[in-house]
Amino acid sequence: MNQKKVKLLFNSKDILGESPIWVEEHNSLYWIDIKRKLIHKYNIRNKQKKTWCFNQTITCIAHIKKNLFIIGSKNGLKIVNLINKKITNIFNPEKNLPNNRLNDGKCDNKGRFFVGSMNEINNKKTGSLYLLDNDLKCKKIIGGFIISNGPTFSPDYKKIYFSETRLGKIYVANLNSDGSISNKKLFIKIPISEGKPDGMTTDNKGNIFVAIIYGSKINKYNKNGKKIDTIKLPISCPTSCVFGGKKFDILFITSASHKLSNKQKMIEPLWGSVLKIKLKTNGLKTNKFIRT
Repeated sequence: MNQKKVKLLFNSKDILGESPIWVEEHNSLYWIDIKRKLIHKYNIRNKQKKTWCFNQTITCIAHIKKNLFIIGSKNGLKIVNLINKKITNIFNPEKNLPNNRLNDGKCDNKGRFFVGSMNEINNKKTGSLYLLDNDLKCKKIIGGFIISNGPTFSPDYKKIYFSETRLGKIYVANLNSDGSISNKKLFIKIPISEGKPDGMTTDNKGNIFVAIIYGSKINKYNKNGKKIDTIKLPISCPTSCVFGGKKFDILFITSASHKLSNKQKMIEPLWGSVLKIKLKTNGLKTNKFIRT
């Protein structure tokens, strides 16, 4: 891919930009800055940006309806209303793990929210992947992660992909109808010299787009795990990506700057920004959380 195709959407100067989602009826991209406790919104039609600041860490978001969102946080899963910033607690699956926090999450086509967790303090494998079901009941799907990241799905939602960022591994497993997984396999192992796998998304052909943090790129893999393309980026630390726009052919990319020195920031003026690139493929839609 040609780097010249990559454009700036908004220079938000995020410290740890993450969890981009496309909300179709708002014609807007939403994303967060974990370190600054922010939720951002950018309307690509009128180019207006809005930011909400909170007094607690937000790690991922999923749209429910109107101005209601599911959020992951340092202390569990919650619902936030962006009109009045009211936050309602749902459940904290890791209240007995003080070194952990929730990390990235995404909804499947049944409107269930899959969210991973990570160890913030050391390399102990205390992280897990959880499922928040439509009835707001939460259950553990699989454990044994240092940093559980991703996830994303195949177009038929029969497979789920999730990563262990610290170890550079992406796994694939069968996604069963009850939300459990089976037949977990290693999908990709990324050499440490290339960076580490962070957030992911999928196109309608089943190709997986992976943000390679510390690697200045998005890697594209086919469903067999073969790397078939690379999108080079003018930033060192892409964190996640999502398809959006009217035809879902624009890839939006969030980024981080928390590990960059002042010298690196001088070299990378787009640090912490959201980038975009129009592709010749269409991505999967961002699913909403469906509450029953």
